[in-house]
Amino acid sequence: MQENTLHELMDVAERKRPADLVIRNIGLLNMFTETIENCDVSVVRGRIGRVAIADYDVDIPANKTIDGSRKFLLPGFIDAHTHIEMSFLSPMSFSSVVLPQGTTSVIADMHDVCNVGLDSMRHHALESDAAPLKIHLMVPPCVPATPKLEDAGTDMTLDSLRESLELPSVYGVGETMDLGRIFDREPHLLSMLSWANSQGLKIDGHAPAMMGDKLQAYLVTGISSDHESCSLKEMLEKYRLGMKVILRRGSLKEPVSARDLIDSLADNANVLLSTDGCVFLEDLIDKGGMLEAVRQVISEGVDPLIAVKLATYNVARAYHFDHKIGVIAPGRAADMIIVDDLATINIVDVYLDGEPVLQTEDSDLERYEYPTDILQTVKMDPVKPEMFEIVTPNTQADVDVRVMKLLEGTVLTKSEIHRMKIQDGLLSVDPSRDLLKIAVFDRYRAGGKHALGIVKGFGFKNCAYGGTIGQDSQNLVVVGSNDSDMALVVNTLREMQGGVAIVSNDEVKATFSLPISGIMSPLKPIEVREELDQLHECLKSYGGTLENPSFNLSLLLTCAVIPELKITNQGLVDVQSSEFVPLLVY
Repeated sequence: MQENTLHELMDVAERKRPADLVIRNIGLLNMFTETIENCDVSVVRGRIGRVAIADYDVDIPANKTIDGSRKFLLPGFIDAHTHIEMSFLSPMSFSSVVLPQGTTSVIADMHDVCNVGLDSMRHHALESDAAPLKIHLMVPPCVPATPKLEDAGTDMTLDSLRESLELPSVYGVGETMDLGRIFDREPHLLSMLSWANSQGLKIDGHAPAMMGDKLQAYLVTGISSDHESCSLKEMLEKYRLGMKVILRRGSLKEPVSARDLIDSLADNANVLLSTDGCVFLEDLIDKGGMLEAVRQVISEGVDPLIAVKLATYNVARAYHFDHKIGVIAPGRAADMIIVDDLATINIVDVYLDGEPVLQTEDSDLERYEYPTDILQTVKMDPVKPEMFEIVTPNTQADVDVRVMKLLEGTVLTKSEIHRMKIQDGLLSVDPSRDLLKIAVFDRYRAGGKHALGIVKGFGFKNCAYGGTIGQDSQNLVVVGSNDSDMALVVNTLREMQGGVAIVSNDEVKATFSLPISGIMSPLKPIEVREELDQLHECLKSYGGTLENPSFNLSLLLTCAVIPELKITNQGLVDVQSSEFVPLLVY
């Protein structure tokens, strides 16, 4: 803070000079006392200069005054953990959507874009730094997420982690998700965690279903948060051991009621709220990200004031910037939300650094110019239909097949065994039973590996559907009912240099372009949504049954750190054991 700004803040605090803005007689949600107080709030130079119990006998000079009667004042929402790239929007476009909905800051893990390459992550950080949204970036240590099981566009090392911490807006170390490497005491990963601890950096976690001795060992590495808990018992054990328990809310079903957790605790200081990027683009635009997350927690029975606290002050305290944001108090940034109803969090106005946030067109924002190499990240060879053949030892027989079943509305899959037919030594798909073929290709290099499997849950027939969005490695994943259409999807995406495509009868039926690192669009949010809606409608015309097939294509199939059965470009993975398993079961 500059000295002249400090002088002005002190003068406003003592009522010796006019504030830029005073909001009078408003119901302030006091995060310190967990009470609502009628206050007058003064703002100068984008900061809170004075918070005083409303007193109409006291003259508070101001250049502008707002009557806050019958309204409430909240701190701007802070997303405790998200992935901007999962929205398919660039940081600038993402900002234009979430800021008017009350999200003024995010803790953004760059895991997705880093898997594409270190240069992709660097440019993502540069655009994030230029965006109006306050983006606190976390550098992922696990890239690839599971290096023994998949190939990605780069490998995060201690040296590259150190260099990445010099990027603008970078705050700490992202979610540490490769549990196998941790418990194997793998030197490269432990060296990164050890160095991060020596620098006093925050380290985020990713530990589904972890309890007992493994949890104890996980925590001594310095990891301080988790957003993947599967049960109340697990959350309470993590909380008891000092972990920040992050509730995830968005477009998915979650296993634990927020009220059940809050009611089980003597205090709520270490409960945070996030979206984890798990918000469908249409929901992000129509309902909001953190705005909808707060509303969901309230609908689960949590007091609105506490729900807001989980999304503001608790996050700021957890990441050690509550002296700057997360609360309406003297000296803090004037990131504020005015609402006229706490039960619904109906927003009247949003302020960022004391300035009103307007519903602006994305085109009004400054555009970030990406270099050619960030727009051309698909470097694999063309493919042929015969590359999708699943060869079996039998020539004519039925065989038991390990099938990955999607659990729609979650981030989970199940492993099932289904009897399937073999013809001329090749495994035959069975669209009538929703048993489709899946393939994952290394998109970053010529001659890379690819793997084949069977998936259940998409529902479509006589087409293929694929994209360069297979998390965590962001490899190319395609699902289809025949080899020819699957090959054309892959070759189309290769020519597009990133995106999603549908092919039927050897004809391209729909495409969705994602040229930025192969996972984000440069278009306006509304244009991205229109393209995505058209793509999904096209897939439904072929019998697709999923509400948001692109989200499932992105997260549920290839993410080898989320149970139960996944597929990477190297093979079929049992997540619990972190081992490859055979497709055919004898």
